[in-house]
Amino acid sequence: MFEQLRELRDQFGYEVCAVVSADRGALIDKLRSENIRYHVAKFAAGPASFRDVLQMLLAVLALARFFRRERFDIVLSHIFITMRTVRPAAWLADVPVRISMIAGPYHLEAPTSRWIERATSWMETTLIPSCQKTLDLCLSMRIPQRQLSQVIYYGPDERNFDPLGITPAEIRQEFGWPADTPVISMVAYFYHRLSSGPWVPRDLWHLGIKGHEDLIGAAVVVLREFPHAKFLLVGSAWDAGGQIYLDETKNLVKSLGLESSVIFLGRRNDANSILRASNVAAQASVTENLGGTIEALLMECPTVATRVGGMVDSIRDGQTGVIVNPSDPADLARGIIQLLRNPTRAAQLAHAGRELMLNGFTLKHTATNLSTLSETLLARTRRQRRHFNPLISVGRLFLSVPIFLYLATRLYFVDMFPIHVARLRALPYRFRGLLSRVYRIFYLLGERDATHFAAGPLQRAKDEDSD
Repeated sequence: MFEQLRELRDQFGYEVCAVVSADRGALIDKLRSENIRYHVAKFAAGPASFRDVLQMLLAVLALARFFRRERFDIVLSHIFITMRTVRPAAWLADVPVRISMIAGPYHLEAPTSRWIERATSWMETTLIPSCQKTLDLCLSMRIPQRQLSQVIYYGPDERNFDPLGITPAEIRQEFGWPADTPVISMVAYFYHRLSSGPWVPRDLWHLGIKGHEDLIGAAVVVLREFPHAKFLLVGSAWDAGGQIYLDETKNLVKSLGLESSVIFLGRRNDANSILRASNVAAQASVTENLGGTIEALLMECPTVATRVGGMVDSIRDGQTGVIVNPSDPADLARGIIQLLRNPTRAAQLAHAGRELMLNGFTLKHTATNLSTLSETLLARTRRQRRHFNPLISVGRLFLSVPIFLYLATRLYFVDMFPIHVARLRALPYRFRGLLSRVYRIFYLLGERDATHFAAGPLQRAKDEDSD
């Protein structure tokens, strides 16, 4: 988001403002460094209870007031969790152009978020699929073609990924490895392990999103042919849940005796330099938009990626890299070995990959396409009528009551029904635990009183003896 706003301002003259969930953090530091204005809003994470439903409605109304006050011509939302608040707020405020850039196919594959997307997408002027898989899913959901734009990728700033201007990281020297040591890198955060339920696609239950475990499983196979190969896991835990998954991954490496072959580098500011020094970049995700494939190819690093999401848009099997099956360590190992065996062919694929990325997958193309689309939509809506009409907003506010009631009812009583059942089943155990704690408290209190009762006469007897 930050880079898109900066480019739209600097290259196309837009006045930009970021709507964020907190007033501190890495994103805020970047926005301040570029003097980009931001507004802190509440993005309700629920609903999981009636209180969450109320908080979400209040968050929508507060953001709608902000949009009306500022009179934005265009509101562009990204990830699903913020879209749930931004989308109805922009619609209520009667913002002229409302765009949702769908960050990946994941929420279109999970049952609950899929029907929410389908039930509310009409509030947007346009939806932007950010990979071909997302576009196909939108069409399968019967979202009208006229409401869908062309695919616009989340392109990184190509200036940060120039292989001729970036010195390879001295990673081999750092660890004392020979200069010809094969290095396989995965650049990815450690996210929490996926749970189960209607918010998660059924075939992804309990899996690690980025497939770190699959790469470790592949390492066992690769090391049989390349015993001196090193696998670098570049990235830190995203949050507390990610730290748990990171610890599980480290324990897996230890249990397999791979501590000297699989290296956890943590967060690094020189990830592009590490890619430049690597023989192979691996992206083993089980669900993804484009992952780190664009950055790896821009650095001309031979890349292996799983056949999920948008990674097949950038990694074209046998043309720009190697595609393997997801959740299949053996097939992932096959792709890595294929590139290690033939460095010349691997370099050719990587070079072709960089050319493809420069032709349509960079920040320059993203900003240009967003600007062109926004101007087209804005010109069309301005010809139709004037916006920020208070009567329109009032009418939509009344119309939203049955809409939001339907959404909340279906979500709370239908999708969350298994959760409610689980909570009811847990009540006897909770009640038993409560009784146990109460009994323990009374037991301790009774024991203390008995001690005082026994100690009182004894202390008096001692006092009499001393006299």
